[in-house]
Amino acid sequence: MNITFFIGNGFDINLGLNTTYSSFYPYFIDKARENNMIRKWLEEDKMNWADLEKKLGEKLGEVSEDTLKQFYDDKEELDRLLIEYLEKEQKRYCFDDQESIIEEFNRSMLEFYAGMSVKDINSIEETLKMHKNEEFTYSYIDFNYTNILDKIIELYGDEKRIIGSHQGIHATRNNSIGSVLHIHGTVDEEMILGVNDESQIINDFLKEKKDFKDIFIKERMNEELGQGKIEVATNMIERSSIICVFGMSIGDTDKMWWEKLIDWLWKNSNNKLIIFSKVDEAVLEKKLPITIIPSNKEKRRELFDKGKGEWSDGHYEGFAPRILISNNANIFSLPKVKNDDKKKE
Repeated sequence: MNITFFIGNGFDINLGLNTTYSSFYPYFIDKARENNMIRKWLEEDKMNWADLEKKLGEKLGEVSEDTLKQFYDDKEELDRLLIEYLEKEQKRYCFDDQESIIEEFNRSMLEFYAGMSVKDINSIEETLKMHKNEEFTYSYIDFNYTNILDKIIELYGDEKRIIGSHQGIHATRNNSIGSVLHIHGTVDEEMILGVNDESQIINDFLKEKKDFKDIFIKERMNEELGQGKIEVATNMIERSSIICVFGMSIGDTDKMWWEKLIDWLWKNSNNKLIIFSKVDEAVLEKKLPITIIPSNKEKRRELFDKGKGEWSDGHYEGFAPRILISNNANIFSLPKVKNDDKKKE
């Protein structure tokens, strides 16, 4: 059985790395050319740039045929400086305490659903029992550009990837660490930064330009690069019985993946989707029904609304029981970056 984790920026932030777009903006403004149009957009409207990719799609309305070449140059500078910034950030993480890192990562995998409600734990265990005669493999679709998760997996080498076992019908079966797929590339190669689809390009002139769409729509960029990552990721999803989403906002610019998850849920009534959510501790205080129930329902509905595609609202109740919410879960509590670890530029 395959258990697949979607890994987002919250994973790196959880380690103390400053990898949000808002953390990057001062660096970009300081380093970019003064006439960079993206720099000017950011300076004019920086409070509304929580989602860089979505905002770029919106600001494309200011790009004309006369300024398109400049936009290409300025976007290239943005990409290059983002790579430069993230390279500096990822170097801040220390892997010296390998034993602690591996121990916590193992615990996070083997106990990924601990702390959830009794009902949700029972639901997950039903799926696990159905596959108890199979090996369990934990794999990762990483939406980050950084190499932190890769380096953690590298600590296992080839011999330590078996992290536990469970009892099958006739024999003991292994629980193992699998592979990492960077669906949007890395700081080392093929970093993809763009929008989900044509509807997020707010410029009719650019919507008609194939060459532009090939370098600004994520799916088309992946296809043009020719590495088959979308096919690999889709296959990972289809072969999974449990999928966990950790450290990701349910954003518009990754809409195609939410659609794939909703379709995957429908194909097998035993598939379970877990959304690891960060909420204010006040929401969880005493677990008051008046706060926790609406919060969980909102998260389920958000995922369904972003991923429903051709499904109608009437189908929601068929999906909701298998979209499970884990709030402020104690997983990936790995050693953090210390404040004095930050490298000098």
